[in-house]
Amino acid sequence: MVIIMTFMSGMGTGFTLSFRLGYVLVIMLAIAFIWSRIGFARINAQVRRPNRPMRVGEQLSETVEISNNGGLPNPWIEIEELTDIPGVMAGRIIDMPGVIVNRRFQVDAVMAQRGEFTLGPLVVRSADPFGLFPNSREYQGSDHLLVYPQAVPIPDYAKVNLNLSGDAGDRRRTHLASPHVSSVRDYVAGDSMSRIHWPSTARQSKLMVKLFDQGEAGEVWVVFDQHASTVAGRNAESADEYGATIAISTIEKYQGMQLPVGYLSHGSEPITRLPVRGGSQLEEITRNIAISKPEGDVELVDILAELEPSVGSNTALVVITASRSIASFDHWVSALQGLARRGVNITVALLDRESFLDTDQRSGGNDDSNRDVLTELVGAGIRTYQVKQGQPVAVSLTDQIREFQIAVPVVAEDGMIEQIAVEVGDGE
Repeated sequence: MVIIMTFMSGMGTGFTLSFRLGYVLVIMLAIAFIWSRIGFARINAQVRRPNRPMRVGEQLSETVEISNNGGLPNPWIEIEELTDIPGVMAGRIIDMPGVIVNRRFQVDAVMAQRGEFTLGPLVVRSADPFGLFPNSREYQGSDHLLVYPQAVPIPDYAKVNLNLSGDAGDRRRTHLASPHVSSVRDYVAGDSMSRIHWPSTARQSKLMVKLFDQGEAGEVWVVFDQHASTVAGRNAESADEYGATIAISTIEKYQGMQLPVGYLSHGSEPITRLPVRGGSQLEEITRNIAISKPEGDVELVDILAELEPSVGSNTALVVITASRSIASFDHWVSALQGLARRGVNITVALLDRESFLDTDQRSGGNDDSNRDVLTELVGAGIRTYQVKQGQPVAVSLTDQIREFQIAVPVVAEDGMIEQIAVEVGDGE
């Protein structure tokens, strides 16, 4: 537009300087166009990314290399790696003043949130010295990065020091020899002589063979409530993120104590894994916790009903939830009471919703806390730990909530309604 106006001005006035200025602008425009094309033609870039899953708290390190292999100098080059990792901005602006230049720099970022993220592609942008003809190009495509939740050292908050009488989670018949004899049967050809039960053989005057079972021992079930209504907070400081940390820390702790550990959750990726000893299913559970989001539609009371046939008097049940005061909140507390009456050792890690809500989430004016759930749990005598935003998980799981103060309305002598504080304790 400026060039056209310059030539029109020259033709209208006959002023030769306008024509000369127009020619200069045309030449400058041509130079800028050629510079942008030739200067960008020999740019090459690559990035070295991690090729393994990471954990929250670990540092992501990438090496970006960019080179100009015989093209024109570039006054500035902008390099950006597109990614959906929260809080990570992988970009830099550099200059490449020579025709053969190599640059290398490191991109470091601490992983603050679990999940499955995308790294790449690497986008390189440049332009001519006048900034008239910008260019951009993508390199190397994209890769997926899986970030596992962080497992932290925690105390034995589930109190799994149960009366262990064997080495498995329940009594099941097995063909393997064990210290536990369940019954005897008649000898059949092929039975090992070492399995003959001689006292029964002497009494019945025929060969009797021992039948074994796996014994009886404590087992741990971890239930992570990821119903859509449990959402509180955002990103790394959300209740779901804290819950994921508690879930994986609990599983790894009790598996490390050689106890059978099972896991149950109905988030965006439902999973049920029966208790087993050892780490055979640990990687699968860890991956599920990493990618599952609080988008489930199965209520906690229904999860407990699903679990009920699988738990008994020698089971430690850990429930991790941010359930709030909805109409049916007492149903799952009542379900826990029923399991407790059967001898199930129950522990609840209750995520304090009020501490996770930010200003925008509080602005609705609704009471979104779960203080009444805490009151119900403590009053029912269920071992409860309250987990708050900003407090280390290990600290939260150290102090059991034994008493809780609530406000009770009473009618005073003058007829006015007053609020008095009442301490609610275990079983009250």
